[in-house]
Order: sequence, then structure tokens, then C-alpha cells
Amino acid sequence: MARSEAQKAADKRYAAKINGKYKAFIVNLIPEEWDSIDAAIKAAGMTKADFLRWAVEELKKR
Repeated sequence: MARSEAQKAADKRYAAKINGKYKAFIVNLIPEEWDSIDAAIKAAGMTKADFLRWAVEELKKR
């Protein structure tokens, strides 16, 4: 389904608004490992970003 001109304009405004504000943290996992990690994160009531922030703080405690 093609995006309308209004949707395209909204996309451009959003991209301009967040430009440079975020960077991606990309990792490749085997599907079984991803499923297990994703389930554990969800069970803890966290988002993936929350989990990563928490994990980094735990590493800093060492």
C-alpha cells in the first residue's frame, strides 16, 4: 500500500525532529536465542532499550 503525500510529509517532519538524537544498536542472534532473550526481557516488564541500559549499569558496578 502506497503512502499518501500527507504521510510522506509527516515522515519527513519526524525524521527532521529526531535527526541525530538516536543511534541504532544492532545485534544478530540465532532465532532461538533471540526468542529466549526477548521472552525474558518482556517477562521482566522491560523494553529492549530499558534492558540494555540496565545491563550497562550492572556492568559498571563490577
